[in-house]
Amino acid sequence: MRITQRMPSPEGVAPGQTATFRLPIGRTYHSLLLAYTGITLAQMLEIRIVANGQVIRRYSGGGVKADTINKFLSLAAAAGILRLDFDRMGMRLKDGEEYTSFGTGYAGDPTPVTTLTLEIDIDAAAIAPAFTLKAIQSEPRPFGLVSMLREFSYNAAGVGDYEIVDLPKGSVIGKIFIASANVTKLKIEKDGFVVFERTKAENELVQADGYRTPQAGYYVYDPSENGFAGEALPTMNVQDLRIIVTMSAPGAIPLTVEYISPLIG
Repeated sequence: MRITQRMPSPEGVAPGQTATFRLPIGRTYHSLLLAYTGITLAQMLEIRIVANGQVIRRYSGGGVKADTINKFLSLAAAAGILRLDFDRMGMRLKDGEEYTSFGTGYAGDPTPVTTLTLEIDIDAAAIAPAFTLKAIQSEPRPFGLVSMLREFSYNAAGVGDYEIVDLPKGSVIGKIFIASANVTKLKIEKDGFVVFERTKAENELVQADGYRTPQAGYYVYDPSENGFAGEALPTMNVQDLRIIVTMSAPGAIPLTVEYISPLIG
């Protein structure tokens, strides 16, 4: 049975500071509901979820980035409450959504989570920031895999194809968010074999026909677009992984990559 429970009050809530929620260990976390006043999404400069001292979710675009990802997943836009999920939302089956839920407090867990925090960097221009947090939880379960968000930055010097060849390999890639309006096509190759190739228009049509809501200024690679959690990009034993981005103009290519991975450390 799921419950919704209020979390302890945060520390460090002030303009120019970092608000920190220290989350209790003992149950399984599915989602966090962050209520905010006196601050805009843009003034939440970076949001981090940290487990055992390791950043498992980093939103360098802060509240705006987290809200954009939610809207791509066809979740409600933030309006005083920002949702942060551990589950993989929009899957057809409950098990597909919940297999990345964050289990804590299970007796005998070989990889126990002992600390879990939510951190929010606050812009100095925020007027009177205030936060409260609730968690959607269920009974304790062992920690297994988690949906991690890692960020990478590249820069294309000209138009045409830009190849990314150094993304970390070894885990399963669930999604790749590219925050650029200049992307016109994406191709992905594994050891010389093309596993994905779509123009921006093709990609957005397929996603809109499925379970996703394409967002302006983004190109998103999402093999789970039709709600099948098992559809992903395995990178174990892959020697050559190439992400080939076709650009209509020079500029930055910021990537947010979802890895389905065990917690390390």
